[in-house]
Amino acid sequence: MAKRARIRDLVAGIPRFLLLLARLIRDPRVSGADKGLLAAAVAYTLTPIDLIPDFLPIIGQLDDLFFLALAIDRLITRAGAELVLAHWDGPEDVLVDLCGSLEDLARRLPAPVRNRLAEEVEAR
Repeated sequence: MAKRARIRDLVAGIPRFLLLLARLIRDPRVSGADKGLLAAAVAYTLTPIDLIPDFLPIIGQLDDLFFLALAIDRLITRAGAELVLAHWDGPEDVLVDLCGSLEDLARRLPAPVRNRLAEEVEAR
């Protein structure tokens, strides 16, 4: 039952998390490079051109999610805990769980794919 409650809390926290991202994007103290990287990750997710073609089952879609998760994680990490918490309006444990879910997603990809995609993000 605790697992269901956690999942419910995570799903309920998604709108607040999106609001957090919007606030961070509007905040002038957040790096323009990190904002640009997030915009590029969103564009990459929406375009049909991929490093790993979407016609490959599961892994074709995971690279899109991984890029997006990596860009969000970078934006949040580099913005810093103080600034993130200043813009977060929900329970802190939900924020921690949502950020942890981004890291869990990254671990789902095979290491060579994960490393290649991480290199692409760091190069930008």
